Amino acid sequence: MSFDPFEARLQFLQLLRKLNASQASIQKVVSYAVKYGSRCGEDLWECIMEECAKGTLNSRINVLYFLDTLAETSTSIGPPDAPYLAFMRRDLATVVSHVVPPSREGILNLKATRQILESWRTRRILDQGAGVVEAALAQLDNRGEEDSSPNVKRKHEEAFSKQEIIRRMEEDRERHKRLREKIWILPIPALIPPNRQPLPQLASTVSQSSPSTVSPFTPASPSNRAKMMPPPPPPPAAAAAPPSTGQTALQVEFEQAWEGTGPASEIDLERYRAEAKLAGIHIDS
Repeated sequence: MSFDPFEARLQFLQLLRKLNASQASIQKVVSYAVKYGSRCGEDLWECIMEECAKGTLNSRINVLYFLDTLAETSTSIGPPDAPYLAFMRRDLATVVSHVVPPSREGILNLKATRQILESWRTRRILDQGAGVVEAALAQLDNRGEEDSSPNVKRKHEEAFSKQEIIRRMEEDRERHKRLREKIWILPIPALIPPNRQPLPQLASTVSQSSPSTVSPFTPASPSNRAKMMPPPPPPPAAAAAPPSTGQTALQVEFEQAWEGTGPASEIDLERYRAEAKLAGIHIDS
């Protein structure tokens, strides 16, 4: 059966329109994009941009989370099967402007979009994009936070039906769970310093010597003790590691915990006083 790019494009558009926040749905679309990436990757990317421009706000944020998984898969596979990283670096600003449109309703996708971009910056997704992620974050910062008055909230509620609001809440819960799981995936540092001799080379150095076939500690062959292999030379001292310019895992965890911490309420103070009373500590009111 011959390959039909037009048919592949139509099927991909149908998958994008049925996309939701579940990981099974996202993986299905990613698998299709990788399967036909070498033959019509640019056509499939045009479908993604079309869905970002014409879909609903909920479908647009679903496409952005789909791009998150697609970027991870493309990093491990690479071209020609997954040529999408170059497209993402080129059109990331346009994707962000579609997902967070310049309207009052677009503010609903602002926080989730910023979380995705910050996750990409932490995990070094699109690291070769010459500051593409930073430029997209600056684009969101220039957008600013919209006024959270009751009138604005009321207009947001009127723009969506009750069923759409409930679906959005459920999908946001699924997205945030997936994003928290990916936050803990950090780069693993190298275990062997660059100036230290690797273990296989050290093993080959030991194998070049000619040890005795009889154990040197055997009482029946005391003369073999003089032929014992000399101890291996001590490994060279490891060079001092250069100062790290990035954040450590502990610093990233602290910043995330600090951003999610709010001011202590009266309920928290009452709980603190009760715990101090049980511990025998007197606190002045």
